[in-house]
Amino acid sequence: MFLRRTPTLQPSDEELAARLRSGDRPPAGLLWDRYAHLLFGVAMKYLRDGEAAKDLVMELFEELPALLAKHDVRAFRPWVHAVARNRCLMALRKKDPSVALNTHHPAAPDNQDAVLHEATLQALEAAISSLPEGQQRCIRAFYLERNSYQQVAGRTGFSVGQVRSHLQNGRRNLRNILQHHGPGQ
Repeated sequence: MFLRRTPTLQPSDEELAARLRSGDRPPAGLLWDRYAHLLFGVAMKYLRDGEAAKDLVMELFEELPALLAKHDVRAFRPWVHAVARNRCLMALRKKDPSVALNTHHPAAPDNQDAVLHEATLQALEAAISSLPEGQQRCIRAFYLERNSYQQVAGRTGFSVGQVRSHLQNGRRNLRNILQHHGPGQ
């Protein structure tokens, strides 16, 4: 009979952020592994320059301990996404002061699509935050952190059946919230 390794539970992003805030440096590497590629994608979407995007992500991770010391971060993923987006907008405004706070560079050909995509992501994050806590935790762990049903159950303390129920109800509630309020409202 083969022995199977039991999956080790990975600390949540929020746990890693709290450890980093308290001066523990290794969590920065785990957060880098989880988010560097996503933040690079955000920076590329705004800056359209690979080197500038890499530099922005590197600078953000260098300053992450100091930023976390200043902010009470309850949901790391949307927070770090907003920080990266804001830094991109500041970089664009440095180049061209006429760039508005909530838009991409005017020369970008798919400016409207990118702004709509950003508004949709913000609406989705707001909708997730409005869900009951059990649904929020399961939706974030399953879809955003890409955990299995069993991993979500292990992290949340819910049974696998409860996880499935929270996910089903959470998806339905998200669909209703987004249909009634729309991404831009």
